[in-house]
Amino acid sequence: MVSVIIPAFNAAAFLAEAVGSVLSQSVEDWELIIVDDGSTDGLTPRLADTLAAADSRVRAMHTPNRGVSAARNAGMAAARGEWLAFLDADDALRGDALQLMLEAAGKSGAEIVCAAQLSFRGDIPQPGVAAAGMTVLSPDEAIEGILYQRRGPDCSACGKLFDRRLAATEPFSEGIRYEDLDWFYRVFSLARRVAWLDAPLYFYRSNPGSFTHTWTEARADVLDVCDRLCAWAALRGEAMLAAASDRRLSAAFNVYGLLAANPGSATERTQTAGRCLGIIRRQRRKSLLNPRVRLKNKLGILISYAGGPWLLRRLSRIVYGTGRDQNSVKQSGSSEATEGRR
Repeated sequence: MVSVIIPAFNAAAFLAEAVGSVLSQSVEDWELIIVDDGSTDGLTPRLADTLAAADSRVRAMHTPNRGVSAARNAGMAAARGEWLAFLDADDALRGDALQLMLEAAGKSGAEIVCAAQLSFRGDIPQPGVAAAGMTVLSPDEAIEGILYQRRGPDCSACGKLFDRRLAATEPFSEGIRYEDLDWFYRVFSLARRVAWLDAPLYFYRSNPGSFTHTWTEARADVLDVCDRLCAWAALRGEAMLAAASDRRLSAAFNVYGLLAANPGSATERTQTAGRCLGIIRRQRRKSLLNPRVRLKNKLGILISYAGGPWLLRRLSRIVYGTGRDQNSVKQSGSSEATEGRR
């Protein structure tokens, strides 16, 4: 019934734990597809084959290294289940995650079921089994809530159940680092209903050395992704465009803060900083007057008016984080913590 897809690149340290969390699910009608994304550690491919040999429901695929989007696309193409679930190789599912999401899909008629996520370090959490309250949303309600980064679903592909017939029509974009933010709205817009479960069913391992905790030029991908998002949102009406534009403002604050924390004189950094400031100045008035915009953005806007670039850099570093993306603990919902963190 469910195809769980795990992309794995040099993931030997935690892959067995991720697979173990699937093996221990309270429902048994699933298949697990491990996509070894051209690992170079000499360990991950062998471990994937060993795990697959131990249980007939587990399959291992080996592909050239092309990134997490390509690995997920390969897994979707091979999937045979009615539903798709994505699990990163260093994360884990709560033991009843698939059962609760399948039950929610049956009760609500939703083609997408989203669960809260819990960030952890070290050992996988062992929380008590808590009842999950369910809210049913329209696609636009879900997308707008995610873009405003409110409590509820987030943009991560993980911690969710997707109708395969729906999700497989929209492949992940390859060659970018913010693949989840680029993908989620395209898939959500195809659904009739989206269900939200407010219990943490997906456990996300926080890694201070991961992509989202450091600056590279690839971080600027989020600005391009948000440009495409805004172009799409403009076709959905003013309410959706306002939400998408505010999400682009958040991205500009975050990238600008990371640039400030990692100073350099390179031309690319100067251009990226200028691009962020342009977005902030163009969008700040509308977001300041928008009652749905979160307090963090409004605080950033006020500082941008009052203090100029120096204080704006300082605010971005303090409020949005120089070593961590905003809302990276996802139990409360919205986050960009897994966008491109592989």
